[in-house]
Amino acid sequence: MNDSSDVIFPVMSPDLQISFYFRFQEIKNFYLGEALQRVITSIDIPTIDNQLAIFVPGQYLNKISSFGIRGEVFFPVPLIIQTSPYLLAYYRLLYGLSKKDFYHKNYFYKFAALEKNGRIPNETVKLIPALCRSLISTGHILLEAIGTVSIEIIRNLQIITIGPQLRGGILNKIGQDANKEVFNIIHHIIEPYISSKTDRSIKIMNEAGKEVSIIFSNDPDISIQDILPTGINPIVAIEIKGGRDASNIYNRIGEAEKSHESAREKGFNHRWTIVRVAFDRDKLRRKYPNLRTTQFFNLDSLNDFSSKEYQRFMELFCSLVSIKSHQS
Repeated sequence: MNDSSDVIFPVMSPDLQISFYFRFQEIKNFYLGEALQRVITSIDIPTIDNQLAIFVPGQYLNKISSFGIRGEVFFPVPLIIQTSPYLLAYYRLLYGLSKKDFYHKNYFYKFAALEKNGRIPNETVKLIPALCRSLISTGHILLEAIGTVSIEIIRNLQIITIGPQLRGGILNKIGQDANKEVFNIIHHIIEPYISSKTDRSIKIMNEAGKEVSIIFSNDPDISIQDILPTGINPIVAIEIKGGRDASNIYNRIGEAEKSHESAREKGFNHRWTIVRVAFDRDKLRRKYPNLRTTQFFNLDSLNDFSSKEYQRFMELFCSLVSIKSHQS
């Protein structure tokens, strides 16, 4: 029998959970019970009660109070939202409404600034009472469905809604950071040839005196094309997958493949995918037998300007845009 003490498992990194923790600390100070409590203590209770009586039907309030909870803890009134516009998110999260579902619907998109910036645009001030009435009806549907309410239940329902939002936000930041890294790598290569640049694009004049445009956007993440008198000539489409989750790498490459299929149809003969983690090429070919990616690169290796990976990337890039490669 093998001695189990000789077995060594790899140590998994809780990076995502650490990011979640610190982001959650920010969220609870603006959007959860702690934030609502601060607002309630800053307003006269009779004033809140008066608004509850105006906006929330008596039977709703009676049911909430039977659980020992004040009405505004479950139902929004204009005074609460006007005092702290951020608290619109308190009720959105409680009712299980994602940002996408809530703010992308007709009418509600007008209120996105409340949660995002803590301000009420002038054109929406008069709409706050109607917003509250709509949400109170949503809250009533929830109350009738679950049948019971407590502070713990309210917080748990909010956290359930926050989870996907947090994950999506962290993953978006990972993607943005990876895009910045690639931007810096490309900028380093083309710097002697830059004729103009913005936050989202760079134009260079190559050795043949032709203008080349490098655009940082979406689908693809980066598109490189000649600017010709007769129009645009697609050169390279680049997809960037900067996450460190090795277990998800094949799905991420699959996402890149979908974008590269579109790029192929647009005339990009060179389609590159930049990833952060290693993967099994044979497994990839079995999973995607008709790969659209023509070159793979590792982002961490590209950040090392002395690496063979960076050298290969630079030489291919320079060849395709007709500029001279240079030593770092």
